[in-house]
Amino acid sequence: MKNEPIKQKILADYTTLLGLKHDNPDLIKEKLKRIGERINHLGTTISEEKDVVGDAARLVDSALTIEFVTFMESLTEDDQEEALAQLKHKVAEACQLLQIHA
Repeated sequence: MKNEPIKQKILADYTTLLGLKHDNPDLIKEKLKRIGERINHLGTTISEEKDVVGDAARLVDSALTIEFVTFMESLTEDDQEEALAQLKHKVAEACQLLQIHA
C-alpha cells in the first residue's frame, strides 16, 4: 500500500508525458527523469517485485539515454515524432510492468 501514492504520481507524470509534443523537449526530459526517480523510490521486499521494479527503471533509463537523445538529434519533425513515439512506448512498457495504467 505504501507504493500507491508513488504509483499515482508516476501515472500523473506518464499521462502528462503522453500529451507532450515534439516542441517541448525540456518538459519531456523532466518528466522522464521524474518517472525514473519515482520508480527508484518504489519499495519492495519481494525478490520478484525487485526484479520488476529494476526492469521498469532500466526501461525508463533507456528512454532517457537512447530514445531522448535520438529525439534531440532528429533533423526533421517527422523523425522527432517517431523518436518521441518510441520514447513514450518504452515508458508505457515500464508502467505496464509496474501495473500502472492510464
